[in-house]
Amino acid sequence: MTTRPAARRLLAWIAPPVGLGALTLAAKPYIGLPGWAVLLSAMVVGTVISTLPTLLPQESAHRRDVWRDLLRHRERMARLRISAAEARRDAARPRSGHRVGSG
Repeated sequence: MTTRPAARRLLAWIAPPVGLGALTLAAKPYIGLPGWAVLLSAMVVGTVISTLPTLLPQESAHRRDVWRDLLRHRERMARLRISAAEARRDAARPRSGHRVGSG
């Protein structure tokens, strides 16, 4: 018997928060946080996990494009961070021909 799409969406929406809530309640004595904070964090994490598949495209070509754009963005940000660090290092280095500490 196959599961209807509506039932699958409902299960994908309900199962992660319920499962994470049970896991969080089991781990609560070890964490030492108040119960409301533990449950709130479990609900937030569960909601994020359950909505993430909805936000990603379902077609494989579209999904590939999303991952490709994400990786390009990360590479671009890494290059910018490296170039900014090099610029700060070069600015801190004394220029040749100038005496450091002479007044």
